[in-house]
Amino acid sequence: MKPSIPLIALALLSCSPAASDGPDISVTNAWARATLPGKPTSAAYFTIANRGGGEDALLAVTTTSGTAEVHSTSMEGGIMRMRKLDRLQVPGGESVALAPGGTHVMLLELAKPLAPGQKIDLTLRFEKSPQQTVAAQVRDSSGDNM
Repeated sequence: MKPSIPLIALALLSCSPAASDGPDISVTNAWARATLPGKPTSAAYFTIANRGGGEDALLAVTTTSGTAEVHSTSMEGGIMRMRKLDRLQVPGGESVALAPGGTHVMLLELAKPLAPGQKIDLTLRFEKSPQQTVAAQVRDSSGDNM
């Protein structure tokens, strides 16, 4: 019995490297800092893992709790500075960690204070991958840097 053309075509497509060349994004360990009394700002952190072969970029983060911006932190002349990022590259096969003292999401104009134990939703929009919504656990971390 001869294999049929459709079966051969299906076998070739399933072996094609193009299926694994794109990004494969996951977001883990999302958390946000509890707000300080009288302050309508906070920060959120998470890890973006790209298990795929192609690069991607985080383009925006939104939340129903307020506004959100991705920022980088750097030391310049002994002064800590924050800068808004329009995109955050996520290379294929690598992870990017947003953490206190480094790259983070600034949470601005918060509608109400964030208290330890609460959760807030963060929606991440990527250049190539579908958007993802993650629940960030609010933690008390008054000793950490933004």
